[in-house]
Amino acid sequence: MHFGKQFKEYREEYLRMKQLEAAYELKIDPAALSNYERSERGFPNDLLPIVKETFSIPDDYFLAMILGTPLKAVRDPHISQPVKAAEVQDKYMDSFIDRHRELFEESPELREFVAIISQMTKKDRRNYLNSNKALLSLFLKYVKEQDTE
Repeated sequence: MHFGKQFKEYREEYLRMKQLEAAYELKIDPAALSNYERSERGFPNDLLPIVKETFSIPDDYFLAMILGTPLKAVRDPHISQPVKAAEVQDKYMDSFIDRHRELFEESPELREFVAIISQMTKKDRRNYLNSNKALLSLFLKYVKEQDTE
């Protein structure tokens, strides 16, 4: 039952990732991940290796998460927390890019979209992406409703 809370800590402190992104990466419902992280439901055993691989979790951290050992106890005292977090984030981003490379290769529209938003200021980019995320959420809800009819 410790894994969910430990994963939440790892996701927030090391990956600096929102729960929604993590749920989509795991191909699970965001509400389910929320339940796992709050320990309202146990993390499914068959999902554990997927979590480890998807987020490139080092063995020592993964074992600590399973055993419920505080992640602070795993940290190397010779490596500062920001440095370790940066290493973990870099490893995750590399694996994320590798997993989604085909999508970029197949979609000139997506590449164009990324090129356009890369020219925006950080504030404008955040506002634009949040607006598009809300629109996409409505679209997915509509599609889901159409599929059930």
